[in-house]
Amino acid sequence: MTEASRQQALGQFPTPAWAAAALVRSHLPDLDRQDFVVEPSCGPGRFLQAIPGHIPVLGVELDTELAEQARLLTGRPVIAGDFLEVELPETPTVIVGNPPFKTALIEAFLERAHDLLVNEGRVCFVLPAFFLQTARRVMRYSEQWSMAQEMLPRNLYDGLKHPLCFTTFRKDRRRLMVGFGLYAELAYLQGLSRDVQQAMRDGPATWGALVTEALEAMGGEASLRAIYEYAAERRPTPNPAWREQIRKVCQTKARRTGRGRYALQERSRNLTLDLAS
Repeated sequence: MTEASRQQALGQFPTPAWAAAALVRSHLPDLDRQDFVVEPSCGPGRFLQAIPGHIPVLGVELDTELAEQARLLTGRPVIAGDFLEVELPETPTVIVGNPPFKTALIEAFLERAHDLLVNEGRVCFVLPAFFLQTARRVMRYSEQWSMAQEMLPRNLYDGLKHPLCFTTFRKDRRRLMVGFGLYAELAYLQGLSRDVQQAMRDGPATWGALVTEALEAMGGEASLRAIYEYAAERRPTPNPAWREQIRKVCQTKARRTGRGRYALQERSRNLTLDLAS
């Protein structure tokens, strides 16, 4: 087996030196002497090379031969060991690199990084896009991190078949997500019942349509409380003010039949609403 095929089998794709340098310039321009940068699973140390010489940096590499290679190529200290277990000499502010493209290992690296980093510390990883392809998984990561991603060309690495991205995970309380369109919405929808998911797929998903559905299910007339109960598990968006949206529909589009009671309009028995959610 050639070295290239062995690396592919292990999910290891060393980053070209020019690409590592460009990513550091673009995503870590604010590094200074107060930072301590760690490259886990550093291989030959491409990100170690890319970090400016005045910034303290440390590599970690399980393969002892690669660890020695990285020391010789970069002149930086490299610990021969498992990033998930080694003791670091100080608390890192940034963890950057290109971990093996295996989901379980990347997740383990992120957990370890979260334990190690200072508050506001960052993890900056070249990742296969499949690591971020499902809404529920990404929203699980967002419970611990703010995240931002950008696409990278797949052919950055010879023989790679997967799309790539460069993702920054920031250890903070803001839980911002940049470059993750519809992830939160889909994760919310997937937590609803199957019939509600089907209704959302078929559309139209509006508050007016939901109130119409509720009133029709209850014979054309119901109390506001009953409409709330019907709508609670069928909301078209995670809007925290959903009761206010439903009440607004009832007041403007339905027919009031008593205190807190509403019915479908007689002339059309249908409600439409274009209120923003």
